[in-house]
Amino acid sequence: MPGLSPDGPLIHPGCDIRGSNFGPYTEIGADSVILNSSFGAYSYCTRLCDIANAGIGRFVNIAAMVRIGPTDHPMARASQHHFLYRSSNYWPEAEPDAAFFAARAARRGA
Repeated sequence: MPGLSPDGPLIHPGCDIRGSNFGPYTEIGADSVILNSSFGAYSYCTRLCDIANAGIGRFVNIAAMVRIGPTDHPMARASQHHFLYRSSNYWPEAEPDAAFFAARAARRGA
């Protein structure tokens, strides 16, 4: 198995990583989801983590099955159910609510 590297993250199998960047000597555990986030040097998460819209600093250790920052429910709407913003999951002709997802990504933590 490859080791940690100054050139990029060690990403274990089954991960879903989108819109994210990683410093040197970082590691992402198996089956983790990392969206719109960054990891500073020497940081890692172990298996089954769900991290979104987050800035993870340097030398951070994240345990297995941790969830950080992925949700922002639409509190001003009549319902917070997914069908309002993930409509395509329920009706094939519907589109996801792009404005909702853009606003959620914009509130990224540092």
